[in-house]
Amino acid sequence: MNEFDLVLLTLRNNGKYIFGGALIGLVIAILITLFQTPVYQATMIVAPADRTGVPSLSSFIPQAAADAPALQYFVERIDASQSNDFTVFETLITSPSILNKLNDNIRPQNPQSWFQSRLKIKPHGLSQFRKITLRHTDQTQAIAILNQLYNVTDQTIRMNKKRQTARRISYLNEQLANVQNPNHRDAMIALLREQEQTAMMASIDNEFAAKIIEPAYISSKPIAPNWKILTPVFMMIGGLFGLIISGFRQTK
Repeated sequence: MNEFDLVLLTLRNNGKYIFGGALIGLVIAILITLFQTPVYQATMIVAPADRTGVPSLSSFIPQAAADAPALQYFVERIDASQSNDFTVFETLITSPSILNKLNDNIRPQNPQSWFQSRLKIKPHGLSQFRKITLRHTDQTQAIAILNQLYNVTDQTIRMNKKRQTARRISYLNEQLANVQNPNHRDAMIALLREQEQTAMMASIDNEFAAKIIEPAYISSKPIAPNWKILTPVFMMIGGLFGLIISGFRQTK
């Protein structure tokens, strides 16, 4: 007996239950489509802020001074901290510390659990861009939440950077007073100027860790419920249950 004959035999023996189950699945899919609250998706696309593309700080330090182990370590730490601001943004935007900072009028009662399945950030194609998406039943609220998530995250990184650079500027000023070697002194001055520039940039009222490539926008049609997916899935499940029930009846 080939596969076609087996299908015909199954339909002949269990067809009434299979089609009955599929029909029930179709009705359930229709009811879900009609009565489930539509869910929309808000999307924002961001990229690393322009300042993250500047040359490495070590390229500005005199080679004779850059070879000093202590100074080299300090330069590497500064370079690393500046280059990963966008990576911090990616991680921070979905963290409880950010979610809890949202305004009361848009923050859900249990933000971490609520956002866990609704908020995503992932690569956008093969570029450095990242796509942030949020699923919500309220289109206006979704846009507001996504915009505030971006603002709070970027501002948090900005404030952390301001505190960090303030500590480094203080440290470099202290060290500069005791440096005798001219090369080391020039390197210290270069480091100090760079940190002062970073502190200035952190004080400017624009994007710091991430810049918006595409402002938040909402899907014109709901992404759920999707009858094109629900209908075949529930009909298949219903037909399978019908086949199982028919099999049980025949074994009695």
